[in-house]
Amino acid sequence: MLKTLLVVLSLIGLTTFRAFAQSEEQPEDPRLLSYRVCDWGLITIEEPTEQPAIFIDITSPADYSAVDSTFTISGTGAGLFEGNVIVEVSAIGGDVLFTGTTTVQAETVEAVGSWSLDIDLGEVEEATPVFIRVYSESPEDGSTVAFDSLRLNANAEFGLPYVDIIHPSMGAGVPSFLLQVDGMAGAIFENNIAIEVRDFATGDVLAETFATVQTDELGGSGSFSAEVDFEAAPGTAIEILAYQPPVADGEEIAVSDIAFAIINPLAQTYERILNIQRDDPILGAPDICEIARAEFDNENIDPLDVNDVTVFAAIAPTPLVNLSIQAAGSSNCPTPLRTRITNTDNAFDIDIYRDTTQPVACTADLAPITQRISLGTLPNPDYTITVNGQAVE
Repeated sequence: MLKTLLVVLSLIGLTTFRAFAQSEEQPEDPRLLSYRVCDWGLITIEEPTEQPAIFIDITSPADYSAVDSTFTISGTGAGLFEGNVIVEVSAIGGDVLFTGTTTVQAETVEAVGSWSLDIDLGEVEEATPVFIRVYSESPEDGSTVAFDSLRLNANAEFGLPYVDIIHPSMGAGVPSFLLQVDGMAGAIFENNIAIEVRDFATGDVLAETFATVQTDELGGSGSFSAEVDFEAAPGTAIEILAYQPPVADGEEIAVSDIAFAIINPLAQTYERILNIQRDDPILGAPDICEIARAEFDNENIDPLDVNDVTVFAAIAPTPLVNLSIQAAGSSNCPTPLRTRITNTDNAFDIDIYRDTTQPVACTADLAPITQRISLGTLPNPDYTITVNGQAVE
């Protein structure tokens, strides 16, 4: 069926969707996505955007900052057994200097509350780098259930030198035209940051530039930003290296950070796409691509009930096609939620389902589930779509 305009599809009857034209604009996608390109197709990974039910966060002091030998550490947390928080301070690569405990102050275990602890490191040498580990343990087996950490410069006037790339995020899809690199850095010589973009497979430098750390303080911390331009085909994996340039000839790079991204992974067509969540066990496999490929032969699935599908296609000879699927499934089910897409000559067969390879108990009710996926950029606007056996007309 020819689709040259943005198409909105609504469920009509029990087995088909009917299409009608709408405006060209697509709604904002609030999800955080990362990608993995395999020789058989693409893995799309949905990153969580909400705070987990069980967590610990350190809010003060700032990472890499300078503190006295006595200072207060504080943060937030939720879902911890009896609100217990353990704080451990050690010299980097050395002995434990301090261990203490505190509790989250909250009305209930599930509620988010605050915690703090005064730390006294005693007599430590001036400018001693320390590593702080904050965690909570399970009362059943002593395993760590929540964790956060930071590095500080203890008994010091200036913070530790560091570089931290904030954007692009790990595994994100990015453009090669005017790729923006943003980050934070501190205690950098003359506030200069070098940035290189490299082809991950070959190591070839695709682009390089410099940025300035925005701070008025000597050895201060601040943001940096730069745009780089280069040529790379869609699906190319790249690494972005940001570092303090060596001060003297022959000196090694002492302070750096690296991020990985993929050039516009959806700017092309794939024969198969697998959409999974960040906590999916596939991501823990030694060979992620091989395990994900086998998922297309998996018959142990429980398809969701599909209630509505909306398809957005840009007006173009080669449209980028996105779908929003309104489905229903168990409100409490620990089995992985996956969507697999098989493309045969621009005919797309889509399954949205729960993996039942490892049977677990799920509630019998039906709760709404929204799944947003992309079919990629198609070679032409003549395509067909089927979702869980229901054809789009």
